[in-house]
Amino acid sequence: MAGILSMTSFGFLADGDAEAGGLSPRIKLGAFTAGLPWGFENIDSYAALTGHAPAIIHWFQDWKMDFDPSYLDQASSRGAMPLITWEPWDWDGSEKNQPRYSLRRILSGAHDAYIMSWARGAAAWGRRFYLRFAPEMNGDWRPWSPGVNGNTARQYVEVWRKLHSMFRRAGATNVRWVWCPIVHYAGSTPFEKVFPGDSYVDWIGLDGYNWGSLHPWSGWQSAGEIFSCSYRMAARLSSKPIMIPEVASTELGGNKARWIERALLEEIPSRFPRVKAIVWFDADKETDWRVNSSSASLEAWRRAASSPLYRR
Repeated sequence: MAGILSMTSFGFLADGDAEAGGLSPRIKLGAFTAGLPWGFENIDSYAALTGHAPAIIHWFQDWKMDFDPSYLDQASSRGAMPLITWEPWDWDGSEKNQPRYSLRRILSGAHDAYIMSWARGAAAWGRRFYLRFAPEMNGDWRPWSPGVNGNTARQYVEVWRKLHSMFRRAGATNVRWVWCPIVHYAGSTPFEKVFPGDSYVDWIGLDGYNWGSLHPWSGWQSAGEIFSCSYRMAARLSSKPIMIPEVASTELGGNKARWIERALLEEIPSRFPRVKAIVWFDADKETDWRVNSSSASLEAWRRAASSPLYRR
């Protein structure tokens, strides 16, 4: 349990930032809630409900949305670091067959004006924020995944480096780039084939969910079982700090309350010491991922979030 962990042994970077010099035992604990970034009411309700103001506020934007500094201002005014998942597709369109946003078209310059508008907007805003571009690319369900829309793994790397360079040219050195595959599974694209290199990445992300008995192919998994293989792969690939930008558990097939406490107080801090940030996906989507899907789960979350590990 958390009480027996040696908090000074983890060696977390101060403020959870890749280039910070000091050491801290704390982990940034954040959340995504439905309605972001158009409204912040749900994240405020989440903070009041859990008794823990998120250190990171996460939301998603597709390539039909402009860079809007007011969204970042809203997160920053709550004392949180913004985390934008920026996805090259039309959210209102089909799930993945969107050739307009193929990696080849991005490389051709078809979207350069839009990309540069974001780069200049980020530079003008000036403060640090996390930018998670085109995540879960190693799966086969994203418009930017290899094998979808004619994409290749090499093109993904080239697109990442192109965007990174454009932001640098625009002076957007405040952006913290988060490269984020889904946890490895049989048949997924190997991490190393879509990794753009340490020079183009500030954080390594890993998305992972406990699907429980929700699907015929899924089963109850602890956080250790979900992340252990991918954590080792990521740690071999890069020396950058690791973030879990999307994580949650269903209630179906096991004890979610116990899952939460074990994940936050035992497994992640002790088994994955390079994890510096955890962001809960607090939405009722494929299943009720929210921390208050049951009273027991909410109480477990409150206990875990009150640990000194997650003190802001």
